[in-house]
Amino acid sequence: MTPPEEKNDIAILHNNRGICFQRLSQPKDARKEFDKAIEHKPEYVKSRGFRMKILRDEEEYELALEDAKKIVELDPSFPQIHRQVQELEKLHKEKFEKMKNEVLGNLKNLGNMFLGKFGISLDNFKMNQN
Repeated sequence: MTPPEEKNDIAILHNNRGICFQRLSQPKDARKEFDKAIEHKPEYVKSRGFRMKILRDEEEYELALEDAKKIVELDPSFPQIHRQVQELEKLHKEKFEKMKNEVLGNLKNLGNMFLGKFGISLDNFKMNQN
């Protein structure tokens, strides 16, 4: 079992490597390093903040929001975190609605493809959310 101070040093090492990869415009490698830093020190707010930004840039809003909420839990005074949570919630909701509309549109097209053979179309029906 690794002593706590050694885990802390390992987490700092991975965090610093992540920052280097980030500055080299290699976000995938940076994210892996931040993941490792958080694995060694789950309460490492700085690594979570960097990872949250990468996830946001990759449009993985749900995962970025998880990191943001964890940061609020660990350090509510983290700069701009409350604004980030609100923004990520909005982006996540927008992405979900867009995906939902795409799925419903594809289902409608599929239905029209089969029903068209019988002279029926789903265009005449209105879909309501329950």
